[in-house]
Amino acid sequence: MFWSFINGLLLALLLLIFFLILDLLDHQGKIAVQGATQVQLLQELQGITVAAEPVEKPEPAEENQPKPKLDTKKEAAEKQPEPEPEKKAAPAASQPRPALERLSLSNTGILPSVWWTHSKYHLGLLKSLYQRVPLLQQNQSALFTLILVSLVLASIRVLIRWRCRLRSLKVSYHISTTLRNMIHRQALRLGPGDLSGKETEQAFHLFIQDVGTVQSGVFHWVYDLTRHILTVVVLLLIAVSIDWRLTLQCIIPLAAAWYFLLQHRKDSELQHAKTLVTIETELSLLAENLRSTRLVRGYGMENAEHEQFQKHLAKYTENLEKLKRVEGWGHRIARGLAVFCSCLVVFLVGYKVLVNPEVLPLSAAVLVVGIFGFFYLPVSGLHTLLHVREEANVAASSIYRYLNLIPEVGQAVGAKFLEPLSSALQFENVNYSLTANSPLILNGFDLKVPAGTSTALVSLDKLAPRAVSFLIPRFIEPRSGRVLMDGEDTAWVTLESLRAEAIFVSGNDPYLTGSVKDNIRCGDERYSLQEVIAASKESHAHQFIQNLPQGYETVLGQHGEDLTTGESFRLGLARALLRKPALMIIEEPEGPLDEDTKTLLEDAYARIFQNRTILVIPSRITTLRRVDQVVVIQDGKVETVDSQANLLKRSALYRHWEYTRFNQFRHSQETPNEPR
Repeated sequence: MFWSFINGLLLALLLLIFFLILDLLDHQGKIAVQGATQVQLLQELQGITVAAEPVEKPEPAEENQPKPKLDTKKEAAEKQPEPEPEKKAAPAASQPRPALERLSLSNTGILPSVWWTHSKYHLGLLKSLYQRVPLLQQNQSALFTLILVSLVLASIRVLIRWRCRLRSLKVSYHISTTLRNMIHRQALRLGPGDLSGKETEQAFHLFIQDVGTVQSGVFHWVYDLTRHILTVVVLLLIAVSIDWRLTLQCIIPLAAAWYFLLQHRKDSELQHAKTLVTIETELSLLAENLRSTRLVRGYGMENAEHEQFQKHLAKYTENLEKLKRVEGWGHRIARGLAVFCSCLVVFLVGYKVLVNPEVLPLSAAVLVVGIFGFFYLPVSGLHTLLHVREEANVAASSIYRYLNLIPEVGQAVGAKFLEPLSSALQFENVNYSLTANSPLILNGFDLKVPAGTSTALVSLDKLAPRAVSFLIPRFIEPRSGRVLMDGEDTAWVTLESLRAEAIFVSGNDPYLTGSVKDNIRCGDERYSLQEVIAASKESHAHQFIQNLPQGYETVLGQHGEDLTTGESFRLGLARALLRKPALMIIEEPEGPLDEDTKTLLEDAYARIFQNRTILVIPSRITTLRRVDQVVVIQDGKVETVDSQANLLKRSALYRHWEYTRFNQFRHSQETPNEPR
């Protein structure tokens, strides 16, 4: 606000200098006045003192009284007449001059402007400036000085606007940074329970696009609002100070025209949208005729089809012409109204100059017309701010709706520390749905997994196995039912101890931005490099890490190295193995894996599955053959539990699932070159 206020003052000074330049070019420093009072006032503006009428002073009474006798010599000297002093010529600026009845001057610089402003406003500022700055008292020097000062003021104004822009950017950056921090924290709270991935996409969209919209809206609101409002105020004050009646006469038709144009623009945009819909409908009808060529030729309908096509083509052409007329008349009306209002303003100002040029000189008239022409920029900018504010409000509402979401998972007061799984993992009558009103993904789910065994979860519904996996480390909460580890309800244990003993590894998760070592340690400095290497060797990630440019110090991510799907999955396994969990939930990657990666994973699984409870969501048939049991989930319930070989013999549902996932014909049609 402060710098915008200074900017407004500089604008006022620039307009004043513009008026002085115009008036100097118009009058060329020539001025003529009549009447003793006007001449005396003009001379005062020039700094010339006018002589006053002599006044006779009466002799004092003491001169008629007898005087004391003086010395003879002194008396004789006093009686001698004193010689009159010679009169010296006073300087032109201070020498009293007799009053004149008419005075004409030329080459006086900005004196005509000083005369008009002093007689209209009775302000002494411009008068003092004229008297104290000799450069303003002659035409050429005054023109040079005014242009030089205007350049300096314009440069300062540019610097101030740049400073205002930087301050506005600072405010908008601060707000956007705050919002992104809040979204990041909220995503960390809500993200683990995102089964479908929609919430992650929503957070990403809010983080990038909506915060960007808010940032742009805040910047324009802070930067343009104060600037445009102060500009409008300055322009109005200057126009009103020149002639308030004329300003009112010009503003009323301009405001009416502006309102009419806004309403006409809204109506024309609505009509334009309706016409476009009609045109698209007719165009789709024309395109549909291209799909029925076999029927037309087969049944000999060429003539009827041609007539129907010509009918729709005529309607399409008619709507195009209507659209052109709507756009044409809209532009003509807008331009005609703008021209009419401009001519009206010029007429009102010109008429005022012709009728009373002393009240409104030509230079002031040109300044008034320029002010009304300059009004368009700030007024249009303020109107645009309304749309910017509306868009920013919509984006901000979406952001705050997301931030107000309450995570469904929280740590209970007095939660216990969970010991590593040693007996069994059990689900008791678990129900789960994405929302309170959405269909159940798990409906009375009951399952008991003995410790130290490996189990695969399969279902025609992709969300069901993932929901079971997410319930174990409490990424999500069941709507009803319980999840027990060694008979202990996981809802009453600490999240830290639970997630340290039940780690979820997904082959579809991206790696973190940072070094390979940081990706495996996850920022935990308790793990040494030797432990990181040991975990990498166990998951068969050590070899490809060694082949990276800087080994374990190689930076991964957007500005670093990229990993394949198999390499990223093995890196995730190493990250989990470093923490030595008693229970691992593995979701195998959906992407293709090369033969070397498959071989390495088989060897890694042979070591990972030992002395550990494993739950896996498989994407490879070899994993199904390795596990101890396969759980088939149907309609949110456990349909059957058995080994993969037995399920092939006695479960039609499992055979259907396996066929839809792994049959070679379906796979070859979708990705014919993908190795299995």
